[in-house]
Amino acid sequence: MVGRPREFDTEEALDAAMQAFWAKGYEATSLVDLMDATGLHKGSLYQAFGDKHALFIQALKRYLAEMRRQKTELLKNASTPFDGIQAVAHALIDMADAESICPKGCMAINALVELAPHDAKVKRVLEDHVAAMRTSLEETVVLAQDAGQIGSTRSAALITSLIMTFMAGLAAQMKGPISKEQAHALVDAQIQALI
Repeated sequence: MVGRPREFDTEEALDAAMQAFWAKGYEATSLVDLMDATGLHKGSLYQAFGDKHALFIQALKRYLAEMRRQKTELLKNASTPFDGIQAVAHALIDMADAESICPKGCMAINALVELAPHDAKVKRVLEDHVAAMRTSLEETVVLAQDAGQIGSTRSAALITSLIMTFMAGLAAQMKGPISKEQAHALVDAQIQALI
């Protein structure tokens, strides 16, 4: 017996669930929130995505994949490696505060703080993402150093770690005390300090 075909767009539903989790976090997002966001009933949600945790993992992976896609595109289209690094840092701020009335921060940092300490699956997803981001960013730092755009007194690995740590802290701050404008100014100051 063949089941009824799905009458909804799985990608749109996953995007809607991602937005709900991103705005409220994993624990605070209820099944009702997910049903409201996606327009799906409980049965349809579970059939398409599994339980709440499985849906969160898929939503987080979608968010991280989009972050990596944007980063790759920005680095590829930048006129210089240094410009690419700046563009990526500014894009991460824009992504973390896409709605000025409700800054959501970075979904990856939110998940890192809320879930990674006690959820091995979330921790593994985030570790894989950070490793991929670190690799391409470090390669770009090397190119910027070779071109004389960034000093070479520090290793590319250290500079990459400084940038990533700074961006993670900034993304966490954007959920509260730091405005988008302040964050952009801080990114410029931090990157200039690395030259």
